[in-house]
Amino acid sequence: MDNCMKDLEILWDEKTIEKHIKLIAKDIDTKWQNEPIVNLIPVLTGGMVFGTKLMIELESLSPKKWLVNPIIASAYEYSYNPDKPEVIHVSDYETKFTKGTPSILIDDLLDTGITLSIVKNIIHEITQSTVEVAVLVDKIAKRSTDISPDYTCFTLDNDYWLVGYGMDDKGLMRGLNSIGYLVNAPAEFDESLNQLAD
Repeated sequence: MDNCMKDLEILWDEKTIEKHIKLIAKDIDTKWQNEPIVNLIPVLTGGMVFGTKLMIELESLSPKKWLVNPIIASAYEYSYNPDKPEVIHVSDYETKFTKGTPSILIDDLLDTGITLSIVKNIIHEITQSTVEVAVLVDKIAKRSTDISPDYTCFTLDNDYWLVGYGMDDKGLMRGLNSIGYLVNAPAEFDESLNQLAD
């Protein structure tokens, strides 16, 4: 573990992250205070940690308001392909929503924006209502779509390879309670480089 951590530079620690999550939770709760139900859609696997923390904050502010329906989205199956991301949901996914209810996509990272744009369109077709995006990090260096987050904790101009709080390196380090970047990041894309499709 020590060998892994020596290549990690911390950008935001746990206390800073939790402070920012509380702030955007208040923003979301205030904006949708007159809505009886709001759909929360964590985009797995990356949005799992951030989504859980955000849901807890929202539930404490307005109990019995937030309807959670995760979706799985990835830019790769066996090889990295940001132009054809795979989106997976259960067969009766559409029945879990009430038409006309607003939704918030929750993800760890907004990078190129391709995957989230596709997921946003899918949810809009189902709900026929507003679909917003909440991300932990808005990483704008390689944005290739016109999507932008409605709520974000942090903005990053650099093309760092981020890990922690849901972000990973080959599936590892998602569970770190801080966000950092790998000093010796992989030089070439391979099937593990799912960050770039978010």
